[in-house]
Amino acid sequence: MGFEHQRIAIIGGGLGGMSFINAALYVGLKNVQLYEQAPQFGEVGAGVNITANANRVLDAYGLKESMTRRASPKLPCYMEYHNYRTGEYLGHIDEFSHPPARLLHRAHLLDSLKERIPESALNLSRRLSRVDRSGSAYVLHFEDGSTAEADIVIGCDGIKSAVRQDMGLTDSPIYSGQVVYRGFVEYKDLPFETAELLRKTVNFRGPKKHVLILPIGNKETQTDRAAIIGFMSEPLEAWDSESWLSRSDIDNLEAHVKDWCPQVQHIIAGLRKGSSDGKMLKQALYSREPIDKWYEMKADRQIQGTCIAIESGIALATILRHWKSNDLEAAFRFYQDLRKPRTDRVNRTSDEAGKLASSDVPDSMTSNFNPTALMERMRWIMEYDVLADLREKGAGLLDFRQEKL
Repeated sequence: MGFEHQRIAIIGGGLGGMSFINAALYVGLKNVQLYEQAPQFGEVGAGVNITANANRVLDAYGLKESMTRRASPKLPCYMEYHNYRTGEYLGHIDEFSHPPARLLHRAHLLDSLKERIPESALNLSRRLSRVDRSGSAYVLHFEDGSTAEADIVIGCDGIKSAVRQDMGLTDSPIYSGQVVYRGFVEYKDLPFETAELLRKTVNFRGPKKHVLILPIGNKETQTDRAAIIGFMSEPLEAWDSESWLSRSDIDNLEAHVKDWCPQVQHIIAGLRKGSSDGKMLKQALYSREPIDKWYEMKADRQIQGTCIAIESGIALATILRHWKSNDLEAAFRFYQDLRKPRTDRVNRTSDEAGKLASSDVPDSMTSNFNPTALMERMRWIMEYDVLADLREKGAGLLDFRQEKL
């Protein structure tokens, strides 16, 4: 039976929203519209690491070639760790999953996700102001005065979600204690040895802070650059922007790492060469406490992280397309029961991983921070198969006879 003809409105055209509309169209949901508040699609930030659990899904959509064309070539290892003061090699994690991780610019991933979506399903300059109930439908009101009707509303509109507010969820985001400085360095702007090092994924692990480098793009498309992601501990009082994302002086990142190794100083110099105004992106890191209920017959997807959003997108779309009964609330309840334990665990262990990456004692590996321990921490995330989980837990509830995955 399913809900393939229900009118589905997706609020938000970032990586989460684009992941869901790809899933919806792939499984055969017939009436899907996406609404994005910006006048054009685009992703700010630096690089993004898409791991096997998400790549398996994206490959099924037919996006493998598009992504690999834009991504870095296969890397010698998943992650390499170096001492923040000396630059000394501490250890590395081998790539252990398949398909291997793909590193690319967030905007390039968005381009790949957008390739197969018909223009008629994409609506720009639509900032949601409120949602009203009209009989069995929802009426979406946008700030430009336009309206749209939907039977199902999917919230993919970020940390300041209007859909979440419409559900009556008034909890405030929780500041993590860290900010992230994001920028790019051209390899030509680095000394040769540093440039060669940063063609790998490298983590300079410092005291309550770390600098992560993702080698994105490739030489063939002339898109190869080092994406710089600096996780720094700062009090919230030091945040001087009304937005969670702003531009900050490169001097501020340099102040955090002024006594770090020469390679990190090369990164700072490279950031300056590539910035016309001496600034880079700065993001405050927030999280939310898990909520008990993800829907009120107003389906709200609050999923953190691109790879997890890709998993959740195909899970929800498959459930809506292949649900055996006409009980929509039961379908959403099953979706929540399927996904919530995993997303809650990812949220919790992500906080733990952040604390491990920025250590009080960063000079050497420890019993809980070493290649073997770190690989085991990640294995349950990357080797997860969302469709296998659906088939096992949805037996008797879902009709998979026509399922393509």
